[in-house]
Amino acid sequence: MIKSALALFCFLLLPAELLAQKSVSELPHAHSSALQEFLTKRPDLKFLSEQEMDRASLQDMRKNFGARLTPYYRTGDFNRDGILDFAMILVKEGPPSRDLGPDIDETHRHRHSLTVVIFNGQKRGGYRAAFVKNITGPLVSFLYVTFEKRKQLYFAVYETDEHFIMSPAGNGYVVEYDRDN
Repeated sequence: MIKSALALFCFLLLPAELLAQKSVSELPHAHSSALQEFLTKRPDLKFLSEQEMDRASLQDMRKNFGARLTPYYRTGDFNRDGILDFAMILVKEGPPSRDLGPDIDETHRHRHSLTVVIFNGQKRGGYRAAFVKNITGPLVSFLYVTFEKRKQLYFAVYETDEHFIMSPAGNGYVVEYDRDN
């Protein structure tokens, strides 16, 4: 009885990102509002649903990075100011921007125009886009937070060494790379 009550309590405390990957309406209200406002200024971009990712790759990613992984959406205090932030990978409307050819695995073959956005939480509520980076990558790209020495937000392409770290700097973020890669 105690174990089942504890399991139910833990389930209720799961972060919203567990459910917030299939549509904008599944995001917490404040996140969806900030995202919608951002998208009205960038009509060429759209929400990227996890349903657009290869199903086998997503399952494998969740085995390696945790069952609650939401590849295109992360929450956390990325700038370490004590206020919750969130990050998203968005995709440009239209077909892939580049085809790397038939010698490349289908999951990595097509490069899409992607945009990584970090929305910083504000002291008086709401969010502002503090970091915007346009890149190209396959749909097996994802956001990940490490818990090693310090929490760091990564953009990575699954099963490759293609990645970068977004580190807080001033009112925004800078892109860094691991020294050993």
